[in-house]
Amino acid sequence: MSKDNIIKLIQPGNVDDHLTEILRNGARALLAQAVEAEAADFQCLA
Repeated sequence: MSKDNIIKLIQPGNVDDHLTEILRNGARALLAQAVEAEAADFQCLA
């Protein structure tokens, strides 16, 4: 007898978890702030 141990992985954009959604939104906001800060620093140097 052969028993498979393969499980179906969840696709990154298909998580229906409120905590994951909150964390992703927070991460996006932090990344946006970091990019804006880098752009502002770059403009000051130019």
